[in-house]
Amino acid sequence: MSRQGADDPPQIRTLLVVPWDAERGGVVSVAENLTRYLQARGHHVMFFHPGTTLFLRRGPTKLGFDGAKLRLVLPYGERHRLLRAVAFPLLFALALVQLMWFLRRHRIQIINLHYVEDGYFYFGICRRLLPVRLVTSIHGRDAFYREKPRVSYSRAFRFLIDSSDLIVLPSSSYLKKLLQAFPDIQNKVLSIHNGINPVQFGPVDEAQRERAAIQRYILCVAELRDYKGIDILLHAVKPVLASDDTLRMVLAGDGPLRRELEELAASLGIDHRTQFLGTKGAAEIAALMRGCELLVLPSREEPFGIVLIEAMACRTPVVASDVGGIPEIVEHERSGILVEPENPRALTEGIRRLLADRNLRITIAENGYRRVMERFCFFHTGAAYESALASVLGIHLPESIAA
Repeated sequence: MSRQGADDPPQIRTLLVVPWDAERGGVVSVAENLTRYLQARGHHVMFFHPGTTLFLRRGPTKLGFDGAKLRLVLPYGERHRLLRAVAFPLLFALALVQLMWFLRRHRIQIINLHYVEDGYFYFGICRRLLPVRLVTSIHGRDAFYREKPRVSYSRAFRFLIDSSDLIVLPSSSYLKKLLQAFPDIQNKVLSIHNGINPVQFGPVDEAQRERAAIQRYILCVAELRDYKGIDILLHAVKPVLASDDTLRMVLAGDGPLRRELEELAASLGIDHRTQFLGTKGAAEIAALMRGCELLVLPSREEPFGIVLIEAMACRTPVVASDVGGIPEIVEHERSGILVEPENPRALTEGIRRLLADRNLRITIAENGYRRVMERFCFFHTGAAYESALASVLGIHLPESIAA
């Protein structure tokens, strides 16, 4: 393994801990873009995903990064409770020893947790036993419910909050919410907006223009879960589709409510005009965004809303609920339309307003694109994280590295 020279810029060696080894998702996108930024700056990044194996396994992640997997056993669970309780001490020691060896072997300086799970408490213990620092990035539903702090938090969650050197939130709104639950962490919280890679979002090609002229559709990209408010959207688009028989409603994403939502569309009489596409890859999502009339995000709660900046980067106008971190992205009537959450009528009017006014769509699309380029590209997020990680380590990065 190569060693850093005396005159080389300081290199930060980071382990990103992410629950899912996947190719698509808000948290995955943030971790991917952050990694590519840090690597481009000369830093060393590895991934860790909780796995099913009792012995640490190295190998490339689905995104192609250097990674490792290991089962992080908990002392409780739904199945085999007695057996788990008896075996936990041995399994716990086995996992902890392997993690500590791995961290020391790769000279990890910072563990950056993304989307907190109880199994991450192993890394809190490593923070206390090894010369490493712990940065915890909270993404939303790992700490909040319906725009508020949870009624109670597990011991593992509280232990990680207490063990963290820095806690990062995706919006100022959610930073304030976390402080309501943990007022004593005022001096170690920071808000860093998520960012996207603009290279993934190019201009519409001619083939897409031709398809769009024939097949007009409203797009929503979201998990099919209660907090995303897809039921609100289906009620809202019913009168819109009824008044324009050239339009369709397209939903990209999957989740436990898919069957229920398909039944709702049928009961509303719009199932023949509504497509449930299921999970799509990043390139497919970008193509869908470039071809749609507008994108709608009807969430009941949303810590940030990365799908909005993806659409805005495609010069696609957006309509979204005025909740959580969304107002930090979308300026009402300038870079998008904000509507009252859980209000189908307000959402209908927001959608109709954009569909009826071509000039407004163009203006909002251009303003949204400029806003993303100015504030929400991955290098903005990466630079903020890089500066925060350096601060936690107490090191100074040269101008060419920290800029």
